[in-house]
Amino acid sequence: MNYVALRERPTQFLALTSLLPAEFDDLLTDFTPRWERYHRYHTLDGDRRRIPAHRERANATLAGTDTKLFFLLTYLKTNSLQQHQAASFGVSQTRVSRLAGPLLDVLNQTLAARHLLPVRDGAQLAQRLAAHPVKVFTCDGVERGIPRNADRAAQEEEYSAKKKSTP
Repeated sequence: MNYVALRERPTQFLALTSLLPAEFDDLLTDFTPRWERYHRYHTLDGDRRRIPAHRERANATLAGTDTKLFFLLTYLKTNSLQQHQAASFGVSQTRVSRLAGPLLDVLNQTLAARHLLPVRDGAQLAQRLAAHPVKVFTCDGVERGIPRNADRAAQEEEYSAKKKSTP
């Protein structure tokens, strides 16, 4: 995938990353120093470097922090196989596997610093929603069939005549 070319098509960029190019650039301002600090002192396996790295290698396939963030966001959004991600970005599956972990850790640190991580506790969620200025929220869900009650009288009481599954 050509990151630079996709930036010129905001709709496609949004579909691949869930961010508009301006939002991506805003996130990149916090992500870049964190990634560079991590990469300077750690290998992709998480080991401390004996000698700090001064810069990225000139022959890097995913050159630049912006390309790495784009790589990670498309990986998270599309939930693709590592082989597909590798083919899309011209790297090996092993490289995808080695890069995804550290990049995700740095992204989580960046989102935590911006207070944008998802809330996992119901009490904290209620607290945040109570303080939110807009009180109308949308919920994206999937419709599923509900098993019908075996009792005929209860079926008549519960049946709403909506969404018949048979003609």
